[in-house]
Amino acid sequence: MNARWSMTLGTEGMKITSLRLSPALGHKMGRHRSFSAGVSSTSNTLPLHRISVSISSWFRLADQGMLQHEMLCRGTAFGVQLPQRKSKHAPLIFFTCSHVAAPWRWPKLYPVPWLEHVREEHSRCVLHVTEVQTGRVLERFLMDSNVVHHDSLDVCALRLQDQEKVMQRMAKHGLPLHPLVLSERVPSSGNAVVSPGFAVERLQRRADDGSLSDGEDGEYTEVVEDLETGGSVRLDLRTDQEPRRLCVSMGTVSHYKDRQARGFAVMDRVLGDGVCGAPLLDLRQEGRCVGLVEGIVPPLEDGAEATQTGSGLAGREVELRKAIAGNAGFIYGQQLIDLLEKVSDNK
Repeated sequence: MNARWSMTLGTEGMKITSLRLSPALGHKMGRHRSFSAGVSSTSNTLPLHRISVSISSWFRLADQGMLQHEMLCRGTAFGVQLPQRKSKHAPLIFFTCSHVAAPWRWPKLYPVPWLEHVREEHSRCVLHVTEVQTGRVLERFLMDSNVVHHDSLDVCALRLQDQEKVMQRMAKHGLPLHPLVLSERVPSSGNAVVSPGFAVERLQRRADDGSLSDGEDGEYTEVVEDLETGGSVRLDLRTDQEPRRLCVSMGTVSHYKDRQARGFAVMDRVLGDGVCGAPLLDLRQEGRCVGLVEGIVPPLEDGAEATQTGSGLAGREVELRKAIAGNAGFIYGQQLIDLLEKVSDNK
């Protein structure tokens, strides 16, 4: 299962107060301006390539004869330190979208019948150490199986199984991770923001391209150590072939908000698949994190305006829908702080 499913989700008749964001961002990469791993002048002050990480969820239904874990969903994550415990070795908490870590919790986003059989005990989340320039995955690490989800919003928190090992391996690749500082301040309209996320690069294959379907299964399997069980998890890499590249997007906060603790931002491009879970950084607060990118409001297609006008939406709702079409939707930093307190209480 992956983000492409979101292209089947309709937007007709949706209320602005209950707007569903597209987790897949609904556009092929070829339509966008080329993604850049470089950064503008902010690169002198914000180590953007060391803030976000790529993350994915995997599942295995043993009673259905699955021998390996297959990839469910891909996204972006970022780490923060627990309050009052900031030090070099303080525990990191990673935030990402709940629909990335546990798609079965969001059946309206993923209307796939077999997904109802997947539950927490069948799935695991994996952090990827990804090469910035090529998108190649250098290493994979299992996250702790205990994922803390927000009661109502599309965000969750995870921990690493072995933080010291992961940090050492990332540093070895020249990618030491920088934890972010959450801001409780709600960014004002026009506030300049930047968001580093990992966008999935769609691979174009020929009809006769066997890709990874040929050869022994072991050639396309990665065995990841599971410190919780003392065993290992076998990942079927054939289900996760497309590289993820760092995509740094600049933008400004819109003055529109909704009732679900979500704001909107006009970015310099329509964000691509995989960036859900990326941090939204406030350039006025030295890169403090003011939110988490949940998804986008699907852009209006040709003729969509007339369709919405005839769908029963009130005139003001149609205008709002048009105004925020293509915007990134983000969950405010205060909601992340509240979830972080819940994580702390669980310790």
